[in-house]
Amino acid sequence: MTTLKKLLRKVYHLPHNIKRARLNKISKVHEHPIFVIGNQKSGTSAIGALLADISGKSVAIDLPGILEPNQLKIHNKEISFPEFIERNKYDFSKEVIKEPSLTFLYEEVHDYFPESQFVFIVRDPRDNIRSILNRVNIMGNLETIDDPDSRRKLAKAPKDWERVIDSRWLGMEGDNYIEWMAHRWNYAIDIYKKHEEQMLLIRYEDFVKDKEAQIASLARKLGLEAINDISSKVDIQYQPAGNKKVNKLEFFGEENLKKIETICGPKMEEFGYQPKLVK
Repeated sequence: MTTLKKLLRKVYHLPHNIKRARLNKISKVHEHPIFVIGNQKSGTSAIGALLADISGKSVAIDLPGILEPNQLKIHNKEISFPEFIERNKYDFSKEVIKEPSLTFLYEEVHDYFPESQFVFIVRDPRDNIRSILNRVNIMGNLETIDDPDSRRKLAKAPKDWERVIDSRWLGMEGDNYIEWMAHRWNYAIDIYKKHEEQMLLIRYEDFVKDKEAQIASLARKLGLEAINDISSKVDIQYQPAGNKKVNKLEFFGEENLKKIETICGPKMEEFGYQPKLVK
């Protein structure tokens, strides 16, 4: 991003940032918000928003304060988690907080909010990874994303999406972008499995089949009363949609699809996702 573009972006966001700074001064951190987490593009936005709608709760959909470069600084301990919350009291004053990046900070979140409830969303990694790549307009059948076209597309997207695709900063293994994201999916699943007694699980595919019923059921499990009709809101697109109809083999190519199924295969089967190429 050029210096001019960076300056224009700062000017564009200035009024909003001033408003947020004022709200932070008068806001009180909620003692036990409900957190909706999971890998990016797993359906967390829709589920978080609809859960808040049906129960009449306040909601934060994504946390601006965790955007580049703060996420990396939190992971590197350059910013403590309590300090991060203090800087973003307005967002943490909400009753429902949806933020996928907090998945990878689960220990810190739980330590600060020991009485909070957590909802974990899982999605078939092949669709999950495809949706992430749709978000930045990059195909899944490339050997590398070091080519000029991919670099241009990543440069146009917020830096945070590059962090989602290239997760080596989180210690992810892999020789190319598909493997990095496959290992990231596994990492998110490992966090869930380690703490599953403290989380409620929703498979994105089950949510899509009957959104209203799934949200009503989730609210009951969380001890929330369903006071609002959400039937007119279940098909609202809360995030840019990916191309769900694309053929996975065509999108990824055989080699990259095999990479996903090889890396994620054992965990996929645990959640009812059957590998097609790798048996």
